Amino acid sequence: MAQSRGAGTPQAIRLPPELLERIDRYAAHLVSELQLSVSRSDALRRLLTLALEDAEDTAEAEAILRSNEPRVSWEDLKAGSTTPDQAVES
Repeated sequence: MAQSRGAGTPQAIRLPPELLERIDRYAAHLVSELQLSVSRSDALRRLLTLALEDAEDTAEAEAILRSNEPRVSWEDLKAGSTTPDQAVES
């Protein structure tokens, strides 16, 4: 991977027009939702942040599923149990 340029350093990427249109629509959505000025760059930073958080959450969830740790079922959670040892018998 290339050396990090540091926070706030301008970056240039080429994006197809269709993707730019989607980013612009998202920016417009944020403007209407937040009642704030939102640039294409602001929208792109937000989208990248959300995508990375989602990818990290997915990787963490997959690691948990691959582990041998005991799991709490949805039914146990609904019954008030938060650990396998506290499971309520039905």
